[in-house]
Amino acid sequence: MQKNVNTLSQLKQVAEELSRRISPGELLYLKGDLGAGKTTFTQYFLKACGVKAHVKSPTYTLYETYQVKDQKYVHMDLYRLTDPEELYFLGIEDLINGHHIILVEWPSKGQGVLPEADWILDFQLNHLNRTLTITLKQ
Repeated sequence: MQKNVNTLSQLKQVAEELSRRISPGELLYLKGDLGAGKTTFTQYFLKACGVKAHVKSPTYTLYETYQVKDQKYVHMDLYRLTDPEELYFLGIEDLINGHHIILVEWPSKGQGVLPEADWILDFQLNHLNRTLTITLKQ
C-alpha cells in the first residue's frame, strides 16, 4: 500500500488507520531520512491508540514507553546507536516480548539484533512538491 500525504491531517489519518490494524506484539519499522515525518507519525499513531501523555522523540534516551490500559507501547529511535549490540544493554529482550507494540525509527541501526518487522513504513519526502510518500508493507 502506498499513500501520498500532503498535509499533517492526512498523515494523522494514515496513523489512525494503521492504529486500528495493529495487534499486540507487533513490530513496526519506520524508515526514512531525517525530517521525513517518522516521529510526527508516531505521535499521531500513539495518540490514536489512546496515549494521553506528551509523545516526544527518544533520540537521546533511545526509547520511551507508554501505557494504555493493559497495552504497552514502545517508541524507539536508534539514530544515535553506534553498535547494534548496545540494544542488549537497553534490555531489548524485555521490550520485544510478543506483547508490546513497538515502533522503531532507524531500524537499520539495530540490524542483526532486532527481529523482523511485522510492518515497514518507508517515508520518502519529495521536497520539490512537499509530498510525503509512505509505503506500507506487511
